[in-house]
Amino acid sequence: MTRHKVITVVWTIVGITIIEQLGFYIVNQNKLPSLTAHIDRSTHMDCSPDITCKYPEEVDLRIIVMTFNRPDSLKKTLQSLNDLKLDGDTGSLEIWIDRKLKAEKNGSGPKDTIDTDTVETALTFTWLNGQTRVHIHKTHVGIYGQWIDTWRPRRRSKELALFLEDDISVSPYAYRWLKAVHQKYGSRNDIAGYTLQSEEVHMASNGRPINRPRNDTVFLYKLLGSWGYAPHPKSWMEFQDWYHRVRNNTRFQPYVPKAALVTRWYKTFEMANKQNTMWTIWHVYYCNKFNMFSVYSNLNAVTKRSEILLAANRKEPGLHFPSKLPEHTDKLLHVWSDNYVTLPDHPQLYDFDGSRFKTD
Repeated sequence: MTRHKVITVVWTIVGITIIEQLGFYIVNQNKLPSLTAHIDRSTHMDCSPDITCKYPEEVDLRIIVMTFNRPDSLKKTLQSLNDLKLDGDTGSLEIWIDRKLKAEKNGSGPKDTIDTDTVETALTFTWLNGQTRVHIHKTHVGIYGQWIDTWRPRRRSKELALFLEDDISVSPYAYRWLKAVHQKYGSRNDIAGYTLQSEEVHMASNGRPINRPRNDTVFLYKLLGSWGYAPHPKSWMEFQDWYHRVRNNTRFQPYVPKAALVTRWYKTFEMANKQNTMWTIWHVYYCNKFNMFSVYSNLNAVTKRSEILLAANRKEPGLHFPSKLPEHTDKLLHVWSDNYVTLPDHPQLYDFDGSRFKTD
């Protein structure tokens, strides 16, 4: 018997009843006899808008899938996660669905709407690697709320969270790589996180490709790669705290002269009143201010051939791409070699303009 009061029944689709509890929506498991993954609905979770979400248990890998209104794209992302190898570690899949602010027909003001096809796709998916939760934001939170507030690690947590937007497909070996680099570099005080992105890694100053090391399997770069990102738990907490302190200062501008191109993009969004679509500028500013880096893979240093990907952006139409563009899911890593995690003790460090820092 749940110890929390059910507030209201919202709707029913394909025989699945959604209930509202504790400021977010979860699945009534009794309506899903075929769903084998466990859906927790009895433990308190603090997941209100603008409050970073704390989960009741700690796992080795928590996957945060962020979606809105692309059910077909979401399905592809989720299907790729069923091939993910956890190597005996524990995992939890958290699917977060945002709402759209849509003007009322009578002009009385904005109204939160939800894409029911996306909800159905999330609720009917069975993840083979662990428990699943489906969260529907109580109000529209946008890309900022989806990224910044959906995972709050515990103090001294060993849990990794992998953030995936719903147009990303991952290699079966993505977690094996993440775990290895976190074990190798997690004790450093300058690590912001680990990215699965290795295509279209450009200088934040002018958009030119980074001149990657020839032989090292990884390198460190001040700019995060958001096409599959696993923030360092301690660094992420500190970033969240910093962001929530400064965001309400209307005179604060997160411009970074060294990251001239990225800053110019943000200014363009500001002029169009769309700055709420680029949360990464705040992370760029933070990493510049505190000299933080993200770890990138460089697997072709091992293979000596064309790019091998740990994650691929399918470039579906949506917030980032107005129309479908060519994707490279065929380049996802499907054959593992331990040489991929032969990691240098002193990886090369790159600034926003592609210049290298001296390493010991």
